[in-house]
Amino acid sequence: MFDFEQAKRDLVQLPPAATHVKLRQAIQAQISAGTLHPGDPLPSEREIKERLNLSRTTIRQAFAALTSAGLLKSVPSKGTFVMEPRAASSALIGLVVSGPNFHFFYPQLADAFSRCVRKAGYGLVMGLHNDSADSLLELADQFVAQNVVALAVTPPRFGKISPFLQKIGQLGLPCIFIGRRSPGISLDSVSTNNEEVGYSATRHLIELGHRRIFHLGFSDYSTGLDRLAGYNRAMREEGLEPHVVEIPMREQDVPRTGTPTEHVAEPAYKIVKEFWQGGSTETPTAIFCFNDITAMGAYRAFRELNVRVPDDVSIISVDDLPTVQHFEVPFSTFALPSEEIGCQGAQLLLQRLEGDTAPARTILLPAQFVERDSASVPRTS
Repeated sequence: MFDFEQAKRDLVQLPPAATHVKLRQAIQAQISAGTLHPGDPLPSEREIKERLNLSRTTIRQAFAALTSAGLLKSVPSKGTFVMEPRAASSALIGLVVSGPNFHFFYPQLADAFSRCVRKAGYGLVMGLHNDSADSLLELADQFVAQNVVALAVTPPRFGKISPFLQKIGQLGLPCIFIGRRSPGISLDSVSTNNEEVGYSATRHLIELGHRRIFHLGFSDYSTGLDRLAGYNRAMREEGLEPHVVEIPMREQDVPRTGTPTEHVAEPAYKIVKEFWQGGSTETPTAIFCFNDITAMGAYRAFRELNVRVPDDVSIISVDDLPTVQHFEVPFSTFALPSEEIGCQGAQLLLQRLEGDTAPARTILLPAQFVERDSASVPRTS
Protein backbone atom coordinates (compact mmCIF):
# COMPACT_ATOMS: atom_id res chain seq x y z
CA MET A 1 0.00 0.00 0.00
CA PHE A 2 1.28 3.47 -0.91
CA ASP A 3 2.81 5.29 2.10
CA PHE A 4 1.81 8.96 1.87
CA GLU A 5 3.84 10.01 4.92
CA GLN A 6 7.02 8.52 3.45
CA ALA A 7 6.27 10.21 0.14
CA LYS A 8 5.95 13.59 1.91
CA ARG A 9 9.34 13.08 3.56
CA ASP A 10 10.95 12.05 0.27
CA LEU A 11 9.60 15.09 -1.55
CA VAL A 12 11.38 17.27 1.02
CA GLN A 13 14.58 15.29 1.48
CA LEU A 14 15.42 14.14 -2.06
CA PRO A 15 18.14 16.11 -3.95
CA PRO A 16 16.94 19.18 -5.88
CA ALA A 17 15.00 18.25 -9.03
CA ALA A 18 11.72 18.95 -10.81
CA THR A 19 8.74 18.00 -8.62
CA HIS A 20 7.56 15.29 -11.02
CA VAL A 21 11.03 13.74 -10.89
CA LYS A 22 11.03 13.73 -7.09
CA LEU A 23 7.54 12.18 -7.05
CA ARG A 24 8.72 9.52 -9.48
CA GLN A 25 11.74 8.82 -7.25
CA ALA A 26 9.51 8.62 -4.16
CA ILE A 27 7.20 6.09 -5.82
CA GLN A 28 10.11 4.09 -7.21
CA ALA A 29 11.75 4.02 -3.76
CA GLN A 30 8.61 2.42 -2.32
CA ILE A 31 8.61 -0.19 -5.11
CA SER A 32 12.32 -0.95 -4.49
CA ALA A 33 11.78 -1.16 -0.71
CA GLY A 34 8.83 -3.55 -1.06
CA THR A 35 6.29 -1.11 0.34
CA LEU A 36 4.55 -1.44 -3.02
CA HIS A 37 4.35 -4.93 -4.54
CA PRO A 38 3.64 -6.09 -8.10
CA GLY A 39 -0.12 -5.85 -8.63
CA ASP A 40 -0.68 -3.19 -5.95
CA PRO A 41 -2.79 -0.23 -7.09
CA LEU A 42 -1.53 3.35 -6.87
CA PRO A 43 -3.79 5.97 -5.29
CA SER A 44 -5.89 7.98 -7.71
CA GLU A 45 -4.63 11.25 -9.16
CA ARG A 46 -7.23 13.08 -7.09
CA GLU A 47 -6.10 11.51 -3.80
CA ILE A 48 -2.41 12.17 -4.52
CA LYS A 49 -3.25 15.75 -5.54
CA GLU A 50 -5.11 16.43 -2.31
CA ARG A 51 -2.79 14.64 0.14
CA LEU A 52 0.55 15.72 -1.36
CA ASN A 53 -0.60 19.12 -2.66
CA LEU A 54 0.63 18.41 -6.20
CA SER A 55 -0.80 19.31 -9.59
CA ARG A 56 -2.35 16.71 -11.86
CA THR A 57 0.29 17.57 -14.49
CA THR A 58 3.07 16.70 -12.03
CA ILE A 59 1.39 13.41 -11.10
CA ARG A 60 0.81 12.44 -14.72
CA GLN A 61 4.43 13.19 -15.65
CA ALA A 62 5.68 10.96 -12.81
CA PHE A 63 3.27 8.15 -13.73
CA ALA A 64 4.23 8.41 -17.40
CA ALA A 65 7.96 8.12 -16.59
CA LEU A 66 7.38 5.07 -14.38
CA THR A 67 5.12 3.49 -17.01
CA SER A 68 7.79 4.08 -19.67
CA ALA A 69 10.34 2.43 -17.37
CA GLY A 70 8.07 -0.63 -17.06
CA LEU A 71 7.33 -0.13 -13.37
CA LEU A 72 3.66 0.90 -13.64
CA LYS A 73 0.76 -0.05 -15.89
CA SER A 74 -2.41 1.94 -16.48
CA VAL A 75 -5.59 -0.14 -16.84
CA PRO A 76 -8.57 1.83 -18.27
CA SER A 77 -11.45 2.27 -15.80
CA LYS A 78 -9.48 0.42 -13.09
CA GLY A 79 -6.42 2.50 -12.23
CA THR A 80 -2.63 2.33 -12.21
CA PHE A 81 -0.83 -0.75 -10.91
CA VAL A 82 2.71 -1.78 -9.98
CA MET A 83 4.30 -4.10 -12.54
CA GLU A 84 6.76 -6.96 -12.15
CA PRO A 85 10.29 -5.50 -12.59
CA ARG A 86 11.51 -5.90 -16.14
CA ALA A 87 14.60 -7.94 -16.81
CA ALA A 88 17.77 -5.91 -16.34
CA SER A 89 19.17 -7.13 -19.65
CA SER A 90 16.34 -5.37 -21.51
CA ALA A 91 17.61 -1.95 -20.41
CA LEU A 92 21.35 -1.34 -20.29
CA ILE A 93 23.23 1.78 -19.20
CA GLY A 94 26.80 2.26 -20.38
CA LEU A 95 29.70 3.51 -18.25
CA VAL A 96 32.95 4.47 -20.01
CA VAL A 97 35.96 5.66 -18.00
CA SER A 98 39.66 6.30 -18.56
CA GLY A 99 41.73 3.12 -18.80
CA PRO A 100 45.15 4.70 -18.08
CA ASN A 101 43.74 6.28 -14.91
CA PHE A 102 41.54 3.37 -13.86
CA HIS A 103 43.89 2.48 -10.98
CA PHE A 104 43.25 5.82 -9.25
CA PHE A 105 39.65 6.09 -8.10
CA TYR A 106 37.45 4.66 -10.86
CA PRO A 107 36.93 1.18 -9.33
CA GLN A 108 34.99 2.69 -6.40
CA LEU A 109 33.16 5.06 -8.73
CA ALA A 110 32.15 2.22 -11.05
CA ASP A 111 30.99 0.01 -8.19
CA ALA A 112 28.78 2.76 -6.72
CA PHE A 113 27.41 3.67 -10.15
CA SER A 114 26.60 0.01 -10.85
CA ARG A 115 24.76 -0.46 -7.55
CA CYS A 116 22.60 2.62 -8.16
CA VAL A 117 21.57 1.77 -11.74
CA ARG A 118 20.90 -1.89 -10.91
CA LYS A 119 18.73 -0.87 -7.98
CA ALA A 120 16.69 1.17 -10.46
CA GLY A 121 16.16 -1.94 -12.62
CA TYR A 122 18.83 -1.36 -15.27
CA GLY A 123 21.80 -3.47 -16.26
CA LEU A 124 25.31 -2.10 -16.71
CA VAL A 125 27.78 -2.48 -19.55
CA MET A 126 31.21 -0.96 -18.98
CA GLY A 127 34.14 0.04 -21.16
CA LEU A 128 37.55 1.73 -20.89
CA HIS A 129 38.91 4.28 -23.35
CA ASN A 130 42.62 5.08 -23.62
CA ASP A 131 42.04 8.81 -23.09
CA SER A 132 41.58 9.46 -26.79
CA ALA A 133 38.37 10.68 -28.43
CA ASP A 134 38.80 8.14 -31.23
CA SER A 135 38.71 5.17 -28.83
CA LEU A 136 35.65 6.65 -27.13
CA LEU A 137 33.88 6.91 -30.48
CA GLU A 138 34.66 3.24 -31.22
CA LEU A 139 33.19 2.24 -27.86
CA ALA A 140 30.07 4.30 -28.61
CA ASP A 141 29.45 2.20 -31.72
CA GLN A 142 29.78 -0.99 -29.68
CA PHE A 143 27.40 0.25 -26.99
CA VAL A 144 24.83 1.39 -29.54
CA ALA A 145 24.92 -2.12 -31.00
CA GLN A 146 24.07 -3.42 -27.52
CA ASN A 147 21.05 -1.09 -27.33
CA VAL A 148 22.19 0.93 -24.34
CA VAL A 149 19.63 3.53 -23.28
CA ALA A 150 22.03 6.06 -21.66
CA LEU A 151 25.75 6.70 -21.16
CA ALA A 152 28.01 8.08 -18.44
CA VAL A 153 31.43 8.98 -19.82
CA THR A 154 34.74 10.27 -18.51
CA PRO A 155 35.85 12.85 -21.11
CA PRO A 156 39.10 11.85 -22.85
CA ARG A 157 42.20 14.03 -22.55
CA PHE A 158 43.10 13.94 -26.24
CA GLY A 159 41.13 14.69 -29.39
CA LYS A 160 37.77 16.27 -30.07
CA ILE A 161 34.79 14.82 -28.25
CA SER A 162 32.24 16.56 -30.52
CA PRO A 163 31.84 13.61 -32.98
CA PHE A 164 30.97 11.34 -30.05
CA LEU A 165 28.46 13.82 -28.63
CA GLN A 166 26.94 14.34 -32.07
CA LYS A 167 26.44 10.59 -32.53
CA ILE A 168 24.88 10.19 -29.09
CA GLY A 169 22.69 13.24 -29.61
CA GLN A 170 21.38 11.98 -32.95
CA LEU A 171 20.36 8.75 -31.25
CA GLY A 172 18.60 10.63 -28.47
CA LEU A 173 20.62 8.91 -25.72
CA PRO A 174 20.96 10.78 -22.40
CA CYS A 175 24.65 11.28 -21.58
CA ILE A 176 26.59 12.76 -18.67
CA PHE A 177 30.27 13.37 -17.92
CA ILE A 178 31.50 11.56 -14.83
CA GLY A 179 34.80 11.78 -12.96
CA ARG A 180 36.04 14.92 -14.72
CA ARG A 181 34.68 17.98 -16.50
CA SER A 182 34.95 18.99 -20.13
CA PRO A 183 35.06 22.80 -20.10
CA GLY A 184 32.96 24.67 -22.62
CA ILE A 185 30.49 21.83 -23.23
CA SER A 186 26.94 22.13 -21.92
CA LEU A 187 26.37 18.64 -20.54
CA ASP A 188 25.62 17.27 -17.08
CA SER A 189 28.79 16.46 -15.17
CA VAL A 190 29.69 15.10 -11.74
CA SER A 191 33.28 15.33 -10.54
CA THR A 192 35.57 16.45 -7.73
CA ASN A 193 35.97 20.14 -6.98
CA ASN A 194 39.58 19.99 -8.14
CA GLU A 195 40.20 23.72 -7.95
CA GLU A 196 39.33 23.59 -4.26
CA VAL A 197 41.70 20.61 -3.86
CA GLY A 198 44.59 22.62 -5.33
CA TYR A 199 43.69 25.63 -3.23
CA SER A 200 43.33 23.70 0.04
CA ALA A 201 46.56 21.75 -0.47
CA THR A 202 48.52 24.92 -1.11
CA ARG A 203 46.86 26.81 1.76
CA HIS A 204 47.83 23.99 4.12
CA LEU A 205 51.47 24.28 3.09
CA ILE A 206 51.35 28.07 3.42
CA GLU A 207 49.85 27.81 6.90
CA LEU A 208 52.68 25.46 7.87
CA GLY A 209 55.06 28.30 7.00
CA HIS A 210 56.21 27.40 3.48
CA ARG A 211 56.86 30.17 0.97
CA ARG A 212 58.69 28.38 -1.86
CA ILE A 213 56.00 25.93 -2.94
CA PHE A 214 56.16 24.21 -6.33
CA HIS A 215 53.34 22.50 -8.18
CA LEU A 216 54.27 19.34 -10.07
CA GLY A 217 51.49 18.38 -12.45
CA PHE A 218 49.66 18.57 -15.77
CA SER A 219 47.80 21.30 -17.63
CA ASP A 220 46.56 19.40 -20.69
CA TYR A 221 43.08 18.54 -19.35
CA SER A 222 40.46 19.81 -16.94
CA THR A 223 41.56 17.98 -13.78
CA GLY A 224 45.12 19.28 -14.00
CA LEU A 225 44.00 22.77 -15.00
CA ASP A 226 41.58 22.99 -12.09
CA ARG A 227 44.15 21.88 -9.49
CA LEU A 228 46.66 24.31 -11.00
CA ALA A 229 44.09 27.13 -10.81
CA GLY A 230 43.56 26.41 -7.10
CA TYR A 231 47.31 26.38 -6.47
CA ASN A 232 47.78 29.70 -8.30
CA ARG A 233 44.90 31.32 -6.40
CA ALA A 234 46.33 30.34 -3.00
CA MET A 235 49.82 31.53 -3.90
CA ARG A 236 48.67 34.88 -5.25
CA GLU A 237 46.47 35.53 -2.23
CA GLU A 238 49.66 35.45 -0.14
CA GLY A 239 51.70 37.46 -2.64
CA LEU A 240 53.85 34.39 -3.38
CA GLU A 241 55.27 33.57 -6.79
CA PRO A 242 53.86 30.36 -8.30
CA HIS A 243 56.43 27.83 -9.54
CA VAL A 244 54.80 25.31 -11.88
CA VAL A 245 56.77 22.26 -13.00
CA GLU A 246 54.92 20.79 -15.96
CA ILE A 247 55.03 17.05 -16.66
CA PRO A 248 54.87 16.81 -20.47
CA MET A 249 52.22 14.44 -21.75
CA ARG A 250 51.32 13.54 -25.34
CA GLU A 251 48.76 11.07 -26.57
CA GLN A 252 51.48 8.72 -27.78
CA ASP A 253 53.00 8.72 -24.28
CA VAL A 254 49.91 7.08 -22.78
CA PRO A 255 50.27 3.28 -22.88
CA ARG A 256 47.32 1.13 -23.93
CA THR A 257 48.32 -1.41 -21.29
CA GLY A 258 50.24 -1.34 -18.03
CA THR A 259 50.07 0.83 -14.94
CA PRO A 260 50.12 4.60 -14.43
CA THR A 261 53.68 4.47 -13.09
CA GLU A 262 54.94 4.04 -16.65
CA HIS A 263 53.73 7.41 -17.89
CA VAL A 264 53.24 9.42 -14.70
CA ALA A 265 55.66 8.41 -11.91
CA GLU A 266 58.67 7.92 -14.18
CA PRO A 267 58.54 11.40 -15.79
CA ALA A 268 57.98 12.96 -12.34
CA TYR A 269 61.01 11.08 -11.02
CA LYS A 270 63.24 12.29 -13.85
CA ILE A 271 62.08 15.91 -13.66
CA VAL A 272 62.61 16.15 -9.89
CA LYS A 273 66.00 14.45 -9.99
CA GLU A 274 67.28 16.62 -12.84
CA PHE A 275 66.07 19.80 -11.13
CA TRP A 276 67.72 19.03 -7.79
CA GLN A 277 70.95 17.86 -9.43
CA GLY A 278 71.02 21.11 -11.40
CA GLY A 279 72.07 22.92 -8.25
CA SER A 280 69.35 25.58 -8.35
CA THR A 281 69.25 27.96 -5.37
CA GLU A 282 65.47 28.14 -5.78
CA THR A 283 64.67 24.62 -4.64
CA PRO A 284 61.28 24.48 -2.92
CA THR A 285 60.60 23.63 0.69
CA ALA A 286 57.28 22.06 -0.37
CA ILE A 287 55.65 20.49 -3.42
CA PHE A 288 51.99 20.06 -4.22
CA CYS A 289 51.89 16.99 -6.48
CA PHE A 290 49.08 16.43 -8.97
CA ASN A 291 48.39 12.94 -7.57
CA ASP A 292 49.84 10.11 -5.50
CA ILE A 293 51.55 8.51 -8.50
CA THR A 294 53.31 11.79 -9.30
CA ALA A 295 54.33 12.06 -5.65
CA MET A 296 55.71 8.50 -5.74
CA GLY A 297 58.02 9.50 -8.58
CA ALA A 298 59.18 12.59 -6.70
CA TYR A 299 59.64 10.59 -3.49
CA ARG A 300 61.83 8.04 -5.26
CA ALA A 301 64.03 10.85 -6.60
CA PHE A 302 64.36 12.42 -3.17
CA ARG A 303 65.41 9.13 -1.61
CA GLU A 304 68.16 8.68 -4.18
CA LEU A 305 69.32 12.27 -3.63
CA ASN A 306 69.23 11.96 0.18
CA VAL A 307 66.65 14.74 0.35
CA ARG A 308 64.55 14.04 3.44
CA VAL A 309 60.76 14.14 3.42
CA PRO A 310 59.45 16.16 5.25
CA ASP A 311 62.60 17.58 6.90
CA ASP A 312 64.01 19.03 3.66
CA VAL A 313 60.87 19.13 1.51
CA SER A 314 57.19 18.60 2.27
CA ILE A 315 54.82 16.79 -0.08
CA ILE A 316 51.03 16.88 -0.42
CA SER A 317 49.32 14.82 -3.14
CA VAL A 318 45.87 13.68 -4.27
CA ASP A 319 43.99 10.33 -4.53
CA ASP A 320 44.74 8.56 -1.21
CA LEU A 321 45.72 5.32 -2.92
CA PRO A 322 45.98 2.38 -0.47
CA THR A 323 49.77 2.18 -0.93
CA VAL A 324 50.65 5.71 0.23
CA GLN A 325 49.82 5.12 3.89
CA HIS A 326 52.37 2.28 3.98
CA PHE A 327 55.36 4.29 2.74
CA GLU A 328 58.26 4.92 5.12
CA VAL A 329 56.88 8.48 5.20
CA PRO A 330 53.11 8.13 4.63
CA PHE A 331 51.74 10.78 2.28
CA SER A 332 49.42 13.58 3.28
CA THR A 333 46.87 13.49 0.48
CA PHE A 334 43.29 14.19 -0.57
CA ALA A 335 40.80 11.31 -0.70
CA LEU A 336 38.52 11.82 -3.70
CA PRO A 337 34.75 11.27 -3.35
CA SER A 338 34.65 8.41 -5.86
CA GLU A 339 31.63 6.59 -4.44
CA GLU A 340 29.61 9.78 -4.13
CA ILE A 341 30.50 10.74 -7.70
CA GLY A 342 29.31 7.32 -8.87
CA CYS A 343 26.02 7.55 -6.96
CA GLN A 344 25.20 11.13 -7.88
CA GLY A 345 26.18 10.50 -11.49
CA ALA A 346 23.82 7.52 -11.65
CA GLN A 347 20.99 9.48 -10.06
CA LEU A 348 21.44 12.38 -12.46
CA LEU A 349 21.49 10.08 -15.48
CA LEU A 350 18.39 8.23 -14.25
CA GLN A 351 16.59 11.56 -13.93
CA ARG A 352 17.41 12.33 -17.56
CA LEU A 353 16.17 8.91 -18.61
CA GLU A 354 12.89 9.61 -16.89
CA GLY A 355 12.27 12.85 -18.76
CA ASP A 356 13.98 15.56 -16.71
CA THR A 357 14.65 18.43 -19.13
CA ALA A 358 16.19 20.95 -16.70
CA PRO A 359 19.33 22.82 -17.87
CA ALA A 360 22.65 20.97 -17.71
CA ARG A 361 24.04 20.66 -14.18
CA THR A 362 27.66 20.73 -13.01
CA ILE A 363 28.09 19.00 -9.65
CA LEU A 364 31.46 19.50 -7.93
CA LEU A 365 31.97 17.39 -4.81
CA PRO A 366 34.52 18.10 -2.06
CA ALA A 367 37.56 15.91 -1.40
CA GLN A 368 38.71 15.02 2.12
CA PHE A 369 42.19 15.95 3.32
CA VAL A 370 43.99 13.02 4.97
CA GLU A 371 46.88 14.40 7.00
CA ARG A 372 49.82 12.07 7.55
CA ASP A 373 53.60 12.62 7.82
CA SER A 374 54.85 13.99 4.47
CA ALA A 375 54.16 17.66 5.22
CA SER A 376 55.47 19.65 8.19
CA VAL A 377 56.77 23.09 9.08
CA PRO A 378 59.81 24.09 6.97
CA ARG A 379 63.11 23.30 8.65
CA THR A 380 65.41 24.75 6.04
CA SER A 381 65.62 28.28 4.66
